[in-house]
Amino acid sequence: MQEFRRFVRGPVGKVLLAAIILPFIISGFYGYFTGGGDSVSVAEVDGNKIYRNYVTARTERLRQMLRQQSPGVSEAMLDAYVRPEMVLEGIINEQLTLSAANSADMAFSEVQAAVEIRSNQAFFENGKFSDEQFERLLRSQGMTPRGYLDGYRQDRLTQQYRFAFTGTDFALPGELAEQRRLGEQTRDLSYVQLSLADLESQFNATDEQVAQYYQDHQDQFMRPERYRISYLVLSPEQYEAQVDVSDDDIRAEYEARRSMAESRANGSKEVAHILIGTDERSADEALERAREVREAIEGGESFADAAKTYSDDPGSADNGGNLGMLAPGSLPEALDEALKSLSVGDVSEPVVSESGVHLLTVLREDKQTFPPLDEMREGLIADLKAARAQSMMMDALAQMEELVFEHGDLQTPAEQLGLKVETTDWVAVNDLPAELDSPKVREALNTPAVKEQGHNSDVLELDGGRYLAVHLEDRQEPEPLPLDQVADRIRDTLKGQQAREKALSLAEQARELAKEGKALDEIAALANARIEEQSEVHRGARQPAPMVVQQAFTLPWTREQGASEIQVADLPNGGWVAFQVTGVTDGGQEPLPESQQKQALLQLGEMEGERDFEQVMAFLRDTRDVTIHADELRAKPE
Repeated sequence: MQEFRRFVRGPVGKVLLAAIILPFIISGFYGYFTGGGDSVSVAEVDGNKIYRNYVTARTERLRQMLRQQSPGVSEAMLDAYVRPEMVLEGIINEQLTLSAANSADMAFSEVQAAVEIRSNQAFFENGKFSDEQFERLLRSQGMTPRGYLDGYRQDRLTQQYRFAFTGTDFALPGELAEQRRLGEQTRDLSYVQLSLADLESQFNATDEQVAQYYQDHQDQFMRPERYRISYLVLSPEQYEAQVDVSDDDIRAEYEARRSMAESRANGSKEVAHILIGTDERSADEALERAREVREAIEGGESFADAAKTYSDDPGSADNGGNLGMLAPGSLPEALDEALKSLSVGDVSEPVVSESGVHLLTVLREDKQTFPPLDEMREGLIADLKAARAQSMMMDALAQMEELVFEHGDLQTPAEQLGLKVETTDWVAVNDLPAELDSPKVREALNTPAVKEQGHNSDVLELDGGRYLAVHLEDRQEPEPLPLDQVADRIRDTLKGQQAREKALSLAEQARELAKEGKALDEIAALANARIEEQSEVHRGARQPAPMVVQQAFTLPWTREQGASEIQVADLPNGGWVAFQVTGVTDGGQEPLPESQQKQALLQLGEMEGERDFEQVMAFLRDTRDVTIHADELRAKPE
């Protein structure tokens, strides 16, 4: 079963991930097409323009997300793999899918969106949804609640459309049997492997050869340009010791927080609703049906049972219409207004929104108590100190920016700010100490003003809330490394070259022997190596080498033949492997338990669904009006 999973998740799955799934992940945040200050259009989809600044922002958001998930990822790798061109393709796919979903009359209501947003733990504080946290995160991304809600609905629509293909395909037992036969198949191999390391031990390089290589390749053995760097760091921690917090300060902060929390809690209500949709009925018919449902509830039917029977909201109907705890302003205006006058157990009159007609009820009101001061004291002190230290640092930051600009070194700014100038030993730009190891610092050190004119850098904002300015105190030009420091490296290089040349010659001879129909033992004698056997090799095996295994599963074999023709595969390190298939065992010999059979059929169906959706996307690209202005995307904003 494991080999079957490897097979169906192999190259086909990777192609699908790159071509289809990735464009739907790269957004990172919701929000769609905007012009902003840079109103250059880089693409158009069915007349909708996509602007360069939007693509740039989405690219940076994806890079930032990857930095957070993989802190060790290099900037060079991000530049190579997270390019604006790739992000633009994802945005185009999103817009094409959204247009197709709208054409198919798919819908996702504001109420459904609000419920899902309020269940997102990124917006939680103290175990529940926080309006302040929600708005704070949106503001940090330059977004409004309305823009986020609209973007969220659009995103869920595109997911619905995609799932219509990826979630509805299926596979037949006969298909699964054939996939298992191939995917779980194993092969027996006989092979001879020539190791480059073994060959290298047969060669040597003289001192004269080493010296000549050193002279001919001087540029490979240069010590990079090095610097002595002074720097000035500003951080909140430098000011926390200067902050005093009195009992009056602590109590005032506690009272402010308690007042705010209680005002929010007293306005929050656990709400349920019944939605009578207008997709298949007129507005008047929906109103009449809502009145009938309300009469049924007044006649004794529970609201939860009525929701399960009559509600057209698939997200809440099975849960008795429950939308969770909602603060004022969480729902569309008409619904929010109706909630204000409802007490626990009341059922509203029918309320009209763009999604249809609603009946609302309040299940309970939030009457949570606030923790006592003693429980919060330590946290309040820490928060007050951090906030005041941050404020003091920001005041100092404004001074620091002026001082480092006005002075030719960092000593005077440090004295006036009460800070200490730190200085490194000799370092290369690509080997900076940890406190300076940042792309921003490297970029600043390479600016003409800092590197050539001897000015202080601008104040740079680094991770962890730190601010830093750098100054080049001294500079060493690149210079050749002494021969004795690189002689061993050169000797190894020369031995490797000789070994690779010998390996190439032996590989050609091995291929000639294979063409002549010679046996594997003659090739083994040529390579001065022994024949090795490996049985039951599966498709994902790493031994004797991945490319050998890959080629082995392409070779024809019959039981009468006994062994396939001999193949010679070159290895990335310069060695090679001569091999032949000596046996094949088809997979799927044992029937799967019923549960695994169902799971495997589901997996195959999902793969087929992904292939179907890939074809749908190709069809949309061919039939919709898509124009890309590649030159504008590559151009820098003026």
